[in-house]
Amino acid sequence: MKTANPHIKPLEQALAARFGWQTGAAWRDNLLAAIEKKAGKLKLDHLAYCRMAITSPAELEALAELIANSETRFFREPHQFDALKKIVIPRLIHHSAKDKRIDIWSGACATGEEAYSLAILVREALPEKQGWKINLLATDFRGSAIISATQGLYPSSALRSIEPELLNAYFSKAETNGRERVYVAKPEVRKMISFRRANLYDAHFWKNLHHQFDLILCNNLLMHFHALAAKQTVERFAHVLRRGGLLMVMKSETSYVDHERLKIDTSLPSGFFKKI
Repeated sequence: MKTANPHIKPLEQALAARFGWQTGAAWRDNLLAAIEKKAGKLKLDHLAYCRMAITSPAELEALAELIANSETRFFREPHQFDALKKIVIPRLIHHSAKDKRIDIWSGACATGEEAYSLAILVREALPEKQGWKINLLATDFRGSAIISATQGLYPSSALRSIEPELLNAYFSKAETNGRERVYVAKPEVRKMISFRRANLYDAHFWKNLHHQFDLILCNNLLMHFHALAAKQTVERFAHVLRRGGLLMVMKSETSYVDHERLKIDTSLPSGFFKKI
């Protein structure tokens, strides 16, 4: 954009109001690129497109799909996932041995890598598969990400962090995409996960979430929220966590978790908070 666009700031504010994003330089390049693409597709100049998007919830959704950070990978944050494997999930299984029910939520699942990582860890840790009810909810506000996650298709380069025996156990070879082999998550893993499109800043989503969780993962989300959105989201996570349940955030996001009922779990790596 060669000339200043007076609608950029109002558009950023509209996105912040709808999704809880903080405005400013962190999103600006992505926003400008998305405006360029969307305006071109609709054959509008940038000013006309921005004016339209500000007042159109559907267009804000479409624009946000292009802007949002989609960085994710299997078993991201190795220290945390090692703790999940060796400590957290075995504890959940032990404490749930009577009713054989575990409820887990991947709050910002992107294209599904985190959710499938959790499902694999749970299946590996279960002493027996029969009789257990594993509810694994995975949400993201981007419809395209949820569709991709539901399909469970990943190129071999995305699976490099998975141990060969786990890859063979939980993924099957699919058709080659160009030069790269593609794998698909096996049905027994995919059926463990309920993928759902959800805007975590939308109060209506929380009003319809009649569920309590033993473990919630929320990686790479709070850092992108403005202060009020981050505070509200942490409060809402605390509300739907069972007493003794854990909230896991990235190490760099621990300062956002400031809640009287969420205390740092010193027995685990940085980023784990226990509800008291």
